[in-house]
Amino acid sequence: MAPSEHGRVILVPTPIGHLEDITLRALEVLRNADEVWCEDTRHTKALMNRYHIQRPLRSLHQHNEHRVLPGWVAKVARRAQTIAVVTDAGTPGISDPGYLVVQECYRQGVLVDCLPGPTALIPSLVLSGLPAHRFAFEGFLTPKKGRRKRLEAFRDDERTMIFYESPRRLLRTLRDLLEYLGSSRQAAVIRELTKVHQEVRRGTLMELYAHYEQHPVRGEVVLVVAGRS
Repeated sequence: MAPSEHGRVILVPTPIGHLEDITLRALEVLRNADEVWCEDTRHTKALMNRYHIQRPLRSLHQHNEHRVLPGWVAKVARRAQTIAVVTDAGTPGISDPGYLVVQECYRQGVLVDCLPGPTALIPSLVLSGLPAHRFAFEGFLTPKKGRRKRLEAFRDDERTMIFYESPRRLLRTLRDLLEYLGSSRQAAVIRELTKVHQEVRRGTLMELYAHYEQHPVRGEVVLVVAGRS
């Protein structure tokens, strides 16, 4: 775990629900890091307390990363520190802060690494029962500018598509996909993955829309949609 002479930043995936889904290597990195940069210090503190880890925490999120990263990474290089970067759940950089960290490290000559570990998209794809040999991860659909153009692009895509969505926007997204892809397109909603109330509901877009119109959804949601046959 000794840092290089230029410092090192390691992106560490954290559990998306069940706290035991963290790897032994991830725990080792967290225990030996000079600092842990995290999305929400309160959330990360709960995880670290679970494993009796005490390291300095610094809050790094979408509202401050542009401003603070150049200085923080410069200090890592100057002091040859080892930094662990985590988000609230899953792998940093996948619909969470992390991309800019990697870019800034490369710009300043700081070594960067990413551990394998939890992410919601792969288990959701497998649980959906839809073809997994070719797929596209679309993240969160923009709610405003560019949404219609992206929806139009999905119409002829033959790959299985994976979306992250908030509970309050799930119905809107299902309705929009119905409009552009048709009512008979197969899909699955995976909710609260790895948690006590995990749910996998499969059906056509029309069937899923009708269900969640009557049963408002709660918790983290992944939507998996079949490509054009």
